[in-house]
Amino acid sequence: MAESISPEQIQAIIVRQAQAWEEQNAQAIVNDFAEEAIFIAAGFKFTGKQQIKQAAQDYFKQFYHTSVKIKRTIVDGDLGAVEWDWRDQNRKTGKESFAEDAIIFELANGKILYWREYIEKKK
Repeated sequence: MAESISPEQIQAIIVRQAQAWEEQNAQAIVNDFAEEAIFIAAGFKFTGKQQIKQAAQDYFKQFYHTSVKIKRTIVDGDLGAVEWDWRDQNRKTGKESFAEDAIIFELANGKILYWREYIEKKK
């Protein structure tokens, strides 16, 4: 039987994810994911903790000064959604970018099983 997780614990996962991206900490990112997790963003699908960790490491090679501002979190049992603003800077060009990001997620046994991002880049 799956262990239940409180809305406060789910909010803590979201905050940890935002902080881990800001700190460029790929290990901290995957610590909240289940072994068989699926992570979908910007047309890419990563399956399993190792692929997710590698994707984060690849991102960190290209971008820095990542800033995440959590705007809203909705929780319904083990399902949820979060809206956050995302800013980063391209290491090669120095160009800054901004996006509004909506994420749908599912948890199992206190770990992220499914994470899908819907990203709207802003100019």
